Amino acid sequence: MTRALRKVPPAEEEQRRRVRDLVVLSEGDPLAPFALRPEKAYIFSPDGSAAIGYRVKVGTAVAAGDPVGDPAAWDAAVDAFMSEMKRRRLRVAVLAAGERSRPSWARHGLRGIPIGRDVVLHRENFSVPSFQGRRYRNLRQAIQRTRNAGVTVEFFREGELPAGDVAELRALMTVTHREDKRGFSMILGRLFDGTEPDAVVMVARDKTGRIVGAHRYLWAGKQDLSLDLPIRAKGAPNGVDERLIAEVVTWGSEHGVERVSLAFAPFPDLFVARHHLTPLQRVAYHAVHLLDPLIRVERLYLYLRKFHAFDQQRFVMLRWRQVFMVALAALLLEFGT
Repeated sequence: MTRALRKVPPAEEEQRRRVRDLVVLSEGDPLAPFALRPEKAYIFSPDGSAAIGYRVKVGTAVAAGDPVGDPAAWDAAVDAFMSEMKRRRLRVAVLAAGERSRPSWARHGLRGIPIGRDVVLHRENFSVPSFQGRRYRNLRQAIQRTRNAGVTVEFFREGELPAGDVAELRALMTVTHREDKRGFSMILGRLFDGTEPDAVVMVARDKTGRIVGAHRYLWAGKQDLSLDLPIRAKGAPNGVDERLIAEVVTWGSEHGVERVSLAFAPFPDLFVARHHLTPLQRVAYHAVHLLDPLIRVERLYLYLRKFHAFDQQRFVMLRWRQVFMVALAALLLEFGT
């Protein structure tokens, strides 16, 4: 009986439709659209106005990000989630909880370990095409290199992508081993399968017309965009990703977009202060590098700092005595088995 209780299948389509409606209401949360990742199950607040997406791995129910929907109902959704997981005799953890939801989980005895920051460009700082100021010099140079190389960028709604471009992008993903099936809290996947026709797709081509990179952005609420999965060809001109970001920010500034979320930066504070770390921080710094084969943590930080857009902290919420099993469950969910 206990084993049956611990098996939680993905949500059915009717529940997924309800969650999609709540994602539309989730302003200011760049991870909201990833609640729709197809493997997730859901727990709703009693009034249905908020929901938590989660998966179960090695006896641990791992919620992803903040609840979606009405923030006034987050506490009720968390209460319902904790009650259901207790009934199922599952450990509980939250991967990438934001600063707003952290108190809701702390009420149930979960403690937060900071794991990184969102990287978000805000509308008031949109100043492309040039990204004004000395601190954006490296970014401007990267963008200019692509223009010098003859790279052009086109915008599409995903539902309007030409079939030939879809085939070329799928082939590019295969060649570069860019998996859209990996991830749990910060990748939606399901590219070009018809489920996200309004996603914003930026396609970069070299001067021969060959696709050398693409970004897909999902709507988080009605005014925010979140980068889902970047695709880049081997040998693409240096600066293609920066150029695609500059173009989507330009497009967003003309279409009422308030925020563009680029990614999640793991442990940026460690890299900022790496020459002045405490002994405990040095241990953490070296431990973080164990993730390099999976996500190249420091390289990702060096890339993202060009945008000067580090935003709110994200946390793993857990009980201290369960750190090992929670870490195992989170790694399996994010990076596969």
